[in-house]
Amino acid sequence: MNDKLKPKKVTKIVYNFLILFAAILAFTRWMSVFNNDIIVINAEINSHISNFALSLVFYLGVGFTWILQKKTFHKIILLGVFIIVANILCETVMGFMNTTDILDAVYGIVGTLIGFCYFLVINKYGLEVIHDES
Repeated sequence: MNDKLKPKKVTKIVYNFLILFAAILAFTRWMSVFNNDIIVINAEINSHISNFALSLVFYLGVGFTWILQKKTFHKIILLGVFIIVANILCETVMGFMNTTDILDAVYGIVGTLIGFCYFLVINKYGLEVIHDES
């Protein structure tokens, strides 16, 4: 069948909320580079929040597109595993590209896990099938 998937209204609302939330966190973090008085929650979180936001936005952006394209959920899981492994590698063994910081990797993993939980729920409850009449 050529049936297509469409996200339910609540699925789109939560998706946009998560993207906006991550964007606000990243923007706030990047603004704190110019003004040290800008702090997300506390100084510790402030220094790692960009990994959380970038991992979440990347996973949501690619994964949501793949779900609507009816890719298998196994591929969505593999994408999440790839993002987690990339976070760990970048924050441990790739010191020539980045300051090694395992807490950055942890924040990236948490962002990915939040995205995974979202995909788990919408894969089961958040999509509608559109029947193609052609």
